[in-house]
Amino acid sequence: MDVSRAVEIERRWKTFRMLAPYFGKVVSARFIQKTAEVHPELTRVHNLIEGIYKPKDAHYGFAIASMLKNPYADRISFNPDRSWYFFYSPKAGALDSAVNQSLFNCLRDKEPVLVLKQLTDKTARQGTTYKMLGLGVIEEFDQGERLFRIREVTIEQFYQRIDPESETLSDDLIETALRLETLGEWSAFVASDRVVYQVSKAKRDDAFRKIVLESYGQTCAVTGSRFTFGSIAEAEAAHIIGKEANGCDDPRNGLALSQTAHWAFDQGIFTLSEQYEIEIHSEFMNASTQRFPLIGLAGKRINLPSDEAYHPHSEALEWHRKKVFGRFAR
Repeated sequence: MDVSRAVEIERRWKTFRMLAPYFGKVVSARFIQKTAEVHPELTRVHNLIEGIYKPKDAHYGFAIASMLKNPYADRISFNPDRSWYFFYSPKAGALDSAVNQSLFNCLRDKEPVLVLKQLTDKTARQGTTYKMLGLGVIEEFDQGERLFRIREVTIEQFYQRIDPESETLSDDLIETALRLETLGEWSAFVASDRVVYQVSKAKRDDAFRKIVLESYGQTCAVTGSRFTFGSIAEAEAAHIIGKEANGCDDPRNGLALSQTAHWAFDQGIFTLSEQYEIEIHSEFMNASTQRFPLIGLAGKRINLPSDEAYHPHSEALEWHRKKVFGRFAR
């Protein structure tokens, strides 16, 4: 490999490391196009002019973006090993164009690209947004379907590449790892063989709390109450499948609940239906209460994160209905 490519690869990986805290996050089109406003050392993640972004004079494509209004056959699928495949179309026209060739160079040298998926356009309240799915390695190009097959670079593979001497994830990658859980196949319980569960429980708890409270806007999903002051938040990040039952730290196993709602949820006083509606156990409807508004919320649909990837998983809620709901009444 020539010196210029080696230098480019080193620069790319430094940039990927800088962007890692955004993997699994929803970001604005402005952040993607004008990244230098936040990170002066990077002009942009993608220009969003066309799907494939190749920086000027680069050998390798840096990022690809799947747009909402897309005439091509881009699609994503999830694998049993919790990774994802992204099937991506080349730029229209000759395959040997500079932009398309940049992806073939990635395929040849096993250099990953950053994968973006558009979620909303400018007509949405929040404007145009994209989710950073993370990095993917181009495994092959299917001539018949005219699609690149791109496989996720897992968090394990990522940290081994950027810090091969480290035995565990750095603090900011713990949060990234948990965010990326929402993109993979659901697993209800802790898998101790996975790198994210080999870090300290305290650090994992901090990352889980930050992600869940952020996704719910620091607001109780049930009561709608919110109190924040600086770093203080009254809402708590509750596990649906409790930690005592070895419940996972996938954000889909989380709810933002006020302290009182958290207590009531853990006691089985209420649960959530498949439609995210509050169900109060009949045995508690006649409980002696004072200034306890939760009882009057039966049938109300909870407030959910704007990003559907962070909605409570149906299997976690089913577990709570079967194992916790009404347990004092049994």
